[in-house]
Amino acid sequence: MTDHTLADQLAIRELNAAYADAVNRRDAVAWSSVWARDGRWFFLGEWIEDRDAIVARWQDAMSGVPVVYHQITSEQIAVSGDMAKSRVYLAEEIVTAEQLCLRFIGVYNDVCTRLDEGWRYKSRRFDLIYQGPGSLNPEGWLGYSQLETDS
Repeated sequence: MTDHTLADQLAIRELNAAYADAVNRRDAVAWSSVWARDGRWFFLGEWIEDRDAIVARWQDAMSGVPVVYHQITSEQIAVSGDMAKSRVYLAEEIVTAEQLCLRFIGVYNDVCTRLDEGWRYKSRRFDLIYQGPGSLNPEGWLGYSQLETDS
């Protein structure tokens, strides 16, 4: 494996981390920035085309979820030039507007593309593996601190 390949894999891991961080902070601008303009997202059984439509659908979905914790694991990344395929597992806990606590486990199968601004999702397919009662308690949720950091 070359240093170039390792650098690309690290950049895609950072892309995955940026995605999860934006979900947890509910930051639509940051979440939008991980997508190629002509990206595709498979979400809840349908393909959504184009970054603007993808972000609008995500914002709609997030509007019914006041509490979310999105965690990624087991990143596998294969780089080939300016394209890469990756598989990433997700564990997510949410509290709905109706105060239901749910847990989701799923897998992302991605195609990433290297653009002038860096690696972005060209295609991201999410499939559920598990859905059921979660362990989050809405009364114990403190939320994400919006304090500035030194980094």
